[in-house]
Amino acid sequence: MRRYLWAHGTVSVSLTQGTVLAERYQVVQFPLLLDTAPIDPPTPLEAVPASAKPYLALSLFPVAIPRPFTQIVLPQTGEALLLLEDIPIQEPKDIPGTPKLLPTLPTVWSQAPALQQLTWLWQIARLWQPLADNQVAGTLLDWQNIRVDMEDIRLLSLQLTEPSPTLVDLGNQWRPLIEAAAQPLRDYLAHLVEGLINGQGTATGLTNSLTRALEVAAATEGVGVQFATYSDQGPTRKRNEDACYPKSGTVESVSIAANALEATSAPFVIVCDGIGGHQGGNVASQIAIDEVKQQLQALGNTSNLFHEDMVFLLEKAILAANQAISSRNDAAQRQERARMGTTIVIALVYGARLYIAHLGDSRAYRVRSHNCRQITLDDDVATREMRLGLQLYRDALQVSGSGALVQALGMASSRHLHPTVELYPLTQESLFLLCSDGLSDQDLVERSWMAELRPVVEGNCSVATAGKRLIELANTHNGHDNVTVGLLRVQPTSSGKAISLPADCAGLLTAPVSTMPSKPRRDTTAVVSPDARTTALPARKSHPLRSLLASIGVLGIVGVAGFYTWERLIEPRIRPESLPTAEGETLSPSAIPPISTADRSPSNPTTQELSVGDYLQVDPILDAEAVATVVVTATPPAPNPPPAIDLPERILPVGSIVQVINRQKTPDNKLWVRLEVCSVSTESAELEASSEESSTSTETANPPEVVPAISLPNAQPGDQGWSLETSVTSFADRLLDTSPTQQGLCTN
Repeated sequence: MRRYLWAHGTVSVSLTQGTVLAERYQVVQFPLLLDTAPIDPPTPLEAVPASAKPYLALSLFPVAIPRPFTQIVLPQTGEALLLLEDIPIQEPKDIPGTPKLLPTLPTVWSQAPALQQLTWLWQIARLWQPLADNQVAGTLLDWQNIRVDMEDIRLLSLQLTEPSPTLVDLGNQWRPLIEAAAQPLRDYLAHLVEGLINGQGTATGLTNSLTRALEVAAATEGVGVQFATYSDQGPTRKRNEDACYPKSGTVESVSIAANALEATSAPFVIVCDGIGGHQGGNVASQIAIDEVKQQLQALGNTSNLFHEDMVFLLEKAILAANQAISSRNDAAQRQERARMGTTIVIALVYGARLYIAHLGDSRAYRVRSHNCRQITLDDDVATREMRLGLQLYRDALQVSGSGALVQALGMASSRHLHPTVELYPLTQESLFLLCSDGLSDQDLVERSWMAELRPVVEGNCSVATAGKRLIELANTHNGHDNVTVGLLRVQPTSSGKAISLPADCAGLLTAPVSTMPSKPRRDTTAVVSPDARTTALPARKSHPLRSLLASIGVLGIVGVAGFYTWERLIEPRIRPESLPTAEGETLSPSAIPPISTADRSPSNPTTQELSVGDYLQVDPILDAEAVATVVVTATPPAPNPPPAIDLPERILPVGSIVQVINRQKTPDNKLWVRLEVCSVSTESAELEASSEESSTSTETANPPEVVPAISLPNAQPGDQGWSLETSVTSFADRLLDTSPTQQGLCTN
């Protein structure tokens, strides 16, 4: 195992090749260093360095952002260097050998196909606002910092810039790319860049535009998928609490033609790691497999699903599994650590788009011939401390109980779970590994990928052979747990069909969407106090020492009050608005404000209109059985939606502040408004939690005879969705004045 580090900072002394810093880090070619003791943890820091905080705040982008490893101080000058791991280098195949930095985007731009070029720009667009929020957006204006790892954009380091650059600067940065862009993209990219330079649009509009273009381009590509799954009890366990889909020992190949999604053409692989021991971890993992399989099998029959539809359906599948396991726990009156549960990680191939969804600490890795990278973040205490800016990840790992989970299926209500779903466009051949911690513990994947997985990517070994070999390695070198692996080798195949981007793609940059750009749902730049930390779920069963530490109560210092601070740090699930079309009419922002709740009654429906820009507060609804919801689709729902797929809805919590960002009339003459959630009332969240706790107690005392229907997820700040205007005026009041706190993620 080799760990290369990048020294972030400036030094006034010469650091020549071979110089050893802090008695451990050897200069390869400054600022590139080699860790001479890669198995040993770094010396823990007393406090998080200020230079590390932007990296921690942006750690939800593990593909692009390097991770702070430690900080060292040069004794001769007192200058501090932040050492970064997971940096954009191509590791040498031979030992000894010198790694090389991956190429910059301009050096490979002209040779890349259209889908790959769109993928790079899409990733930069997604990063823009989160980096701007942390005063490091200037990083994206320095081509030397933007490195290309096949489909991935990877940043070398983060640069603080004041004043903060604007999208005009980004447009000027992209302008030279137009001439060398793939032919089908030139007109689109020219219009996009022109809009940016002219000051039109927002970061949200930019992301929406590129997402739509990416969907269109991906639909013209085919892909071949070879996959295999294996699960083993291990040498020390009495039974196997892991589970997988397809069943262990499955080896299959699927060819997906462009624009041809059939029942067998959306393959997916699931890995689950049960929690609960004798309480039924094996039962929980199998329930999760069965529920998710049932939810996802219909996808193969549905073509041309939008990105946000895919995200919603994967989230819905995971939450359905949670509901099924939780209901079984409640019926058996299992409480706290007696509840059975499971982790889950899913890989689903939908045309030339691959989605990874996960909850817990079962992992996904992406393997190429020159590197192997973990692309999921564990839902455990160590990762939580890092994401909250409290500790560097390697320091957090050294704290007792760092591997205890903070999210898993079956342990809490679905409203408190936040599965992560990410898109990976497929433009070049690569290998995806899903595994339980029986394999990933002790850095076994990182230590063995060159010998075991690189040959698969290079075509010298089958996924079946590699999968069996990984099981053997896990049982030999770890052996303390069950082990499950799923391997997917993907090989894109061009259809040769020219891409034809619809005219509205570039127009989405300036379409009437929210003025708030995409960014994480929680500002993590501020350090969170210890009493705001999340209570961990039961400690993982994988390591004897970890179980011992958990049993003596070392996790008692983690406060319950912070459960609600563990909110998902992903960009809001948004879709572009449609431009005016024959199917519907985009309305003028000018309209009459709604009547207040005091004037509402079931017999007095309002016909007054809302205005774009209005702030509203969600109030208790008169009808006790009603729920305030929005439909998170690209456009207002069709008059008669097809029954194949449920409309993706989310609940607007009572007390939340929303803003009207668009109004549109559908062909059936119904008036719809698009709302963005600005902020969610802390008080209402606490009342909701209290109500749920009371409800759970009642359900436990009187277990239900049937499994209740899954509840919809709550909308989070930044989410957008459609609702009938008549419905909105029945559950929300117009606010004549709002504070900055209420406005939250929205702007005027």
